[in-house]
Amino acid sequence: MEKESASINQPLHRFKAELFKTLGHPLRIRILELLRGGEVSVRDLLRQLAVEPPAVSQQLGVLRARGIVESRRADGTVYYWIRDPLIAQLLDVGREVFGTQLLDLQSMLAAQEREDHASANRAARRRDRRPTSARAAR
Repeated sequence: MEKESASINQPLHRFKAELFKTLGHPLRIRILELLRGGEVSVRDLLRQLAVEPPAVSQQLGVLRARGIVESRRADGTVYYWIRDPLIAQLLDVGREVFGTQLLDLQSMLAAQEREDHASANRAARRRDRRPTSARAAR
């Protein structure tokens, strides 16, 4: 029964892997963030991204080929938009995960700093308890 379930889910697993691989480029994520509010012209994308046109064109091509964005041409201007609004929600979830992990890292850093401070205080107290002759010998 488990083998049957695993084989049924393989296409879904492959789809998810391809989706995350497609989203796995910082410039593509930034493009999608700019498109989340709706249709944006390539000219506006270039201005906001401050990246060379070929790089933006290449990443838009990848997003379009994977069906994540769509485009239209009007009066010599090309416009792009996110095809499925769930992509914007996925970006939001990614931001939330980042925030949670950042908070966890900050907590770990604060705990480490407290431990380092306590350790330094213990070492200082040990030094202060040594006889004067032992401190002078150093």
